[in-house]
Amino acid sequence: MGHSPVAGNPYYVTLARGGGPDFSLFAQDQIGDQQPGDVYAKGATDVLAAWQTKGALQRQMPLPGGGMGPRIADLHLLEAVLHGWDLATATGQDRTGDPDAVKAAMAGWYGNFPDEARVRTGMFGPSKPAPDDAPELDRLAAYFGRAI
Repeated sequence: MGHSPVAGNPYYVTLARGGGPDFSLFAQDQIGDQQPGDVYAKGATDVLAAWQTKGALQRQMPLPGGGMGPRIADLHLLEAVLHGWDLATATGQDRTGDPDAVKAAMAGWYGNFPDEARVRTGMFGPSKPAPDDAPELDRLAAYFGRAI
C-alpha cells in the first residue's frame, strides 16, 4: 500500500487545484508494481505543477477536525519535511533535511501549533522533548510528536 509521502502528492494536487480533501487516496495502493522512488518523483512533478495554478498558494487547508487551517502549501511543506525526517531516521540516513525547507517549516510551524489543536485535528501527536542543542529538524520533529 502507498504511504503518506507517496499518496500525499496526489492528495495535494487535488487541494492545490481547489478540490476537496480525498482521504481515500491514503488507503489505496499508489505504487503497484512500480518503483517507489519513480512514483514519488512523478508525484512531486505533478504537485509542483499544481502549485503553479492560479490561487493555489493562497488556498487554506480544510482540517479533518473541521474548519479551515493554514495555507495548503505550508502544510504540504511541513509534511514533506517531517516524512523526510521519518524516512531518514528509519533507514539510518542523514536526517538534517534541506536547510531552506527546514527553515521555512520551522518559521511557519514551530511553537505555533499547540497540543490542544492537535487533538481536534488528529494530525499530529503531542510534543516530545528534544535537547536544546538538537539540530533544527530534530527539534521540529519532536515538536510534532516524534521521539528523538
